[in-house]
Amino acid sequence: MTSEQAERNGVLDDVCDHAARLISAADPRLHRLSIRTGDIAVELEWSPAAAPAAPAAEPAGALAAPARHGLAGPEPCEATGRDALHHVCAEMVGTFYTAPEPGAEPFVAVGDEVRAGQQIAILEVMKLMTPVGADRAGRVVEVLVPDGTSVEFGTGLIALDTSVQAIGTPG
Repeated sequence: MTSEQAERNGVLDDVCDHAARLISAADPRLHRLSIRTGDIAVELEWSPAAAPAAPAAEPAGALAAPARHGLAGPEPCEATGRDALHHVCAEMVGTFYTAPEPGAEPFVAVGDEVRAGQQIAILEVMKLMTPVGADRAGRVVEVLVPDGTSVEFGTGLIALDTSVQAIGTPG
């Protein structure tokens, strides 16, 4: 095997590993994942049905989902203790970042008031930076996951106190 073939096989192994992680943590409505290596492309197709489809039979040699070692375990995304406490949760598997770039100020800090839809973090998935927005208004009570940590779908990222008067609403 030439070094070029070994390098290609290594890249393919990495892509397959990432794809298996994506599939294992994806929303159950994920219908199809297509990966191409020529000019690299990843396609995800979501089923419109709310109920997950029965799993298809795996062809011989199919990839097994890897163990989730090193990923942050899901924090509950419902109220914990105080009725007005809400967790903004990861909508995908990825690496959680609190700031737009290393060394920059974080999007939010404990005590900040946020509006619904305001960007509060980033999730990186396969070099794609996806904004994380607050799904409701409130005051940041706690950042639940350290910056740069790998997280699973559904992991609580930031705790908001939603009893705070929403920004921009008449009081």
